[in-house]
Amino acid sequence: MAVLAVAFVAGCSDGNGVMPGGGEGSPEVVEKIDAPLFVYEILADRMATDSTAIDILDMLSEPRVEQLLMNHVPEEVVHVQAKREAAAAFGIDSVQLANDSGAVMLAVSAMVQNRESKDGTMNLIRNLGEDLKGDGVWNDPNWKIKIADWVVGLDSNWRYNDVRNNAAPYYGGNVPYFEKYMRAFFPIAYGFEPCDASNAGTVTYVNQGQSVYFANNYEHADHSRVRFICDANGFQWRVASAIEKDTAGFGAGEYDKEVREGRVNHDNYYIFDAGRWRAATPQEADGFTDLVQVYANLKSSEKVVFIIRHSERTSETGASGHLTDNGKKYARDLGARLAKVGTEDFYFGYSGYTRTYETCEYIAQGKGQVNYTIEVLPYMDGAWYVKDAAKADAYVNSDGGGWMVYSKYGFTGAYSDAFYDLETRSEQLLKDQILANIGSMKRVNVMCTHDYLVVPLLAYTTDGHANVRYYEKNRWVNYMAGVAMIISADGSVRYVPVKGLETGIM
Repeated sequence: MAVLAVAFVAGCSDGNGVMPGGGEGSPEVVEKIDAPLFVYEILADRMATDSTAIDILDMLSEPRVEQLLMNHVPEEVVHVQAKREAAAAFGIDSVQLANDSGAVMLAVSAMVQNRESKDGTMNLIRNLGEDLKGDGVWNDPNWKIKIADWVVGLDSNWRYNDVRNNAAPYYGGNVPYFEKYMRAFFPIAYGFEPCDASNAGTVTYVNQGQSVYFANNYEHADHSRVRFICDANGFQWRVASAIEKDTAGFGAGEYDKEVREGRVNHDNYYIFDAGRWRAATPQEADGFTDLVQVYANLKSSEKVVFIIRHSERTSETGASGHLTDNGKKYARDLGARLAKVGTEDFYFGYSGYTRTYETCEYIAQGKGQVNYTIEVLPYMDGAWYVKDAAKADAYVNSDGGGWMVYSKYGFTGAYSDAFYDLETRSEQLLKDQILANIGSMKRVNVMCTHDYLVVPLLAYTTDGHANVRYYEKNRWVNYMAGVAMIISADGSVRYVPVKGLETGIM
């Protein structure tokens, strides 16, 4: 065993630090990790037979040595050449081999070990040796990728220490920093370009179909959600964290507090906050700002119109349907929260339906407003965007219901024979109806309407970013959520999706 240890440790470096992988999302490595013990046993068997020290690269290069001798390469150089070629198959150059051989041998030994058996490992050593024999190049991509996948599993699940602990007795406890060579191998196997200053921060995916981490394209997550980043700290490829892969290519947000869906993890949401992207809280992820917060931040020179869906209703969907007891409470609670910000009187308008009237009424009561009237506003009717009611109803009945049809119309322009052009009709509502009459309203105005108006309006005012694409994501606007129309002193207008409850979606 002493001879074996000498062969393994020759040229061993002193470093033993482990670089963190910093990633998530790979299949968990749960089986016992025996590497590199099978290789060590195979080498021990050879040394016991031949009474000659041998390392894993010597063993891999034996067929290549035979070929080089047959090609009349001088005997004094064949062993060095064959060993360098075997190391190069794993992305290791001659300088690394000469100066850090202990770490190199451990890394290669761990990578060539077949985890199923000693015999399987021996077969891989033979096959790889034969592959190298003809031209000194490892030509079998399948085994490269299989080993690369295994290395990524180790890296992602912090299992390098298993290899380190297995090897510790052979290194007197001073195990060299072998991990860097394993990390350098998988980008080569996957065909990634070298990681350097020119592409630091780039995130990519594995496009080899043999890999368990294969993806058809960057955003395709049916096979694997694992992506890889060129880390500027050390210029090594590693598994990307969730936020790194999900926000890759986002650039700056189009506006503060913009919320976007993750590019790989499509159920993750990120918010642009203070000049950078961060994971959104569940409340932020819906993309709606608290209506009370918008009111609290309103400048004295600004006016606002809150165009919101009514509060929770009963099962009666007709014009006379009422709010539920919960719906009344929600509206009163919203009014009470608004009263904590300011005591000014609000203007209230409704669609003509009982539940929209009651929503305005209970908000006013909740904020303690005594002097209020609630004006009927025909342009707040839920059918504002409908051009042909018969056709719209037919689509609702045939294409999955109103939520499906109205969201698809708002976000894709579908059903153009049943609905008005979204931009034209939205501008008619916002400019010709609301802005044209803002002079007769107050600084703060609440208009209670219906989801069939709010969803297309959200699609228009957010340029398609609102998180209410029911046809695609099964998300619909919640009660008392909608759009804040903020009018500045100079007449300019901006729009903010708002919510009166904890979330803006349902």
